[in-house]
Parts: sequence; C-alpha cells; structure tokens
Amino acid sequence: MPESPKDIKNKEISRRTFLTTVTVALGAVGAGLSAVPFIEAMSPTKDILASGRLEVDISSLKDGELKTVIWRKQPVFILRRTPQMIEAAAGVDPSALADPASPADRVFRPDLFVCIGICTHLGCIPKFMPDRVPDTDQPGFYCPCHGGKYDTLGRRLAGPPPENLHLVPYKFETENKLLIGTEKFPGYGADVRKIDNLPKV
Repeated sequence: MPESPKDIKNKEISRRTFLTTVTVALGAVGAGLSAVPFIEAMSPTKDILASGRLEVDISSLKDGELKTVIWRKQPVFILRRTPQMIEAAAGVDPSALADPASPADRVFRPDLFVCIGICTHLGCIPKFMPDRVPDTDQPGFYCPCHGGKYDTLGRRLAGPPPENLHLVPYKFETENKLLIGTEKFPGYGADVRKIDNLPKV
C-alpha cells in the first residue's frame, strides 16, 4: 500500500529533527574541543607554577655559613646558626625590640634561619656579619647603605628599618632538603614576620 502524503511528511519531519539534533550535538562537541587550547593557554603553565617553589639542598651548609638562593627574583637567606649564634640571640629580650619576636616566632628549627634577604628600610640586601654586627654584641645582618642592623633571626636591632626581615614559607622535605615558597605567596610584599602567619607549604 503506497504511503500517504501525511506519512511521508511525518517521516521527513522525524529525519529533519534527527539530523538537526545530531548537527547541534556535534557542533557543541566541536566548540568544546576547540575551546580547550584557549583555556589551557590562559591557565598558568607548569614552569610558572613550579617557579613558586624552590628545592634547596642544604647538606653542604656548614655551621655559621649563609647560603643565598634566588626565589621569584628575590634573595632568600638560609643561615645555619651555630650554638653561639643561637645563645646570643636567645639573650635578646623580645620586648625590647622595635618589632618584638621570640626565637620561636622566627624559626621552625633553632639551627636554621630562612628569610627574604631584603632590608625592610629601602630594599637593599644586607651583608652577613658572622662575628658581630657593628656597634652591637650580636652576629647577624648589617645593611651598610643606611645602617640597618639585625640579629641571626633577622630581628631588627637598630637603625632605620621599621621591622624585622620578612619570612618566606618553607618546609623540610628531608633533614637536608628545603622546599621554599608556595604557588601564590609573593614574597617580600606579603610582609610576614612571624612563622605562624606563613602559609603552609
């Protein structure tokens, strides 16, 4: 029995609906796939994310020695403190400091001090003075540009700096390997001066 004009019309509508649905679905998939490279291009690359963290081997760092590494284009001081340095800093009364901080506020481990090596006065890089900072009884850091003085915990002892050296997030991956920084921590601009205020690494 030949198909009626109504049956033929219904079949055409069903075929048209099917083809339209398939075309729209394929178009949506194609648009989604073509967007992937653009989305990936806007996301931070692995090397940029990795630049927020730095692994540092400190196995060769001797007692009383300072190692300076560059993290996010900023100097980071890593100081292996001697028992004498630890004892000298422990003798400083935190309440007498312009920016009060105890040793526990500044280090995870007494023998290792890690900070951003930028003077908090005008952004110079202080010199390490392992024996004694001028006109003090403390070893530490001295900024010869304007006379900023800090102990081996980076606490401001004297001079124009308004505050202690800023800290950087770090953790011990092993006894002799540090992981410094996080993906988002900017460094000096974050103005962190106590260990408890640092983000976790």
